[in-house]
Amino acid sequence: MTDLFTSRIKNLKKILGEKELNSIIILNDANIFYLTGFHGINSGSILLITDDSIYLLVNFIYLEKAENSIKNKGIKVVLYSKDKFKKLNEILEGYRFNSVAVEWENISFKNGYKLKELLSGQGKKINDAGGLVKELRSVKDKEEIKKIKDSCSITDNTFKSILKLRPDDIERLSEVELAFYLEELLIKGNSSGKSFDIITAYDKGTSMPHYVPQKRYINNGIVLMDFGCRFGNYCSDMTRTIFTRNNKKCNEFKKIYDIVLKAQLKAIERCREGISSGELDRVARKFISSKGYGENFGHGLGHGVGLEVHEEPVINKGVKTILKENMVITIEPGIYIKNFGGVRIEDMVIVKKNKCEVLYKSRKDFFIMGL
Repeated sequence: MTDLFTSRIKNLKKILGEKELNSIIILNDANIFYLTGFHGINSGSILLITDDSIYLLVNFIYLEKAENSIKNKGIKVVLYSKDKFKKLNEILEGYRFNSVAVEWENISFKNGYKLKELLSGQGKKINDAGGLVKELRSVKDKEEIKKIKDSCSITDNTFKSILKLRPDDIERLSEVELAFYLEELLIKGNSSGKSFDIITAYDKGTSMPHYVPQKRYINNGIVLMDFGCRFGNYCSDMTRTIFTRNNKKCNEFKKIYDIVLKAQLKAIERCREGISSGELDRVARKFISSKGYGENFGHGLGHGVGLEVHEEPVINKGVKTILKENMVITIEPGIYIKNFGGVRIEDMVIVKKNKCEVLYKSRKDFFIMGL
């Protein structure tokens, strides 16, 4: 594992060299973990990488964890007490280079201004590092893919457990209770917990893509579940739309369900290295639009998944990113009709040279649990 993190830092330094940058300040916790093995959540840590040195600045809360996590002897763990940017400034005073790249998207305006003022006192200016590390993270290595597959397997098994329930079992639960039950199954499945706030929507609530579960009891109808977990710090993300019993809405829902499923299968068939994000999105969007529901598919087709549940690449219309082998993305078209309901079907896939590998095995055809 030490060699893995060392290799990632080496790859980053190569890119920095190509851009004629000799130092970078990293503030995103997921990026820091990717490069060092230290995992914090909203930790306030700073990773400084220069040509010849690497410093990880942490506060006391994370000091022991950082010291235990980092096996690379070339990384110096530095304790800061109150002002991390002042400590960072002290370290940088020992270097003669006149510019530093900063993950500008991960710093507040207030702290950015403060850092700029401190470094200007040394005659150093700030360059925007952009998404250099996030771009590196978008292509997964073997270790990452293994953990992502394990995370997806737990999620898959959780949904299979839901399918073993009777309609009566689900209809005893409110949306909130179903969300907590899914989380319980994910944890019992050996995950470290949910990867995002679980969405469980019943009936008309399914028309809102990021619906917040309510204390509303499920009763004879459609249920949309968007859930996932973390395993080894890597995320999974799945959506399934199920029907607990046959009712008067089922035939109408089946129509849009079949359109969404066909759109997803068409996108999965076209997903491979070399296709652009925008083109892949267009495959599903064009089909849904041809059936008269283009205005009811208002979000992108998908997104990257890894250390974060939403990361690069973005799969949406107009995005020119070219997909590469071993990127891991979601493919999740949907149709949402106000005051009626909606359908979304989401799988995670690994991009391959001539195809993609779907990471979920559980069923996604239209079916009614009561039959």
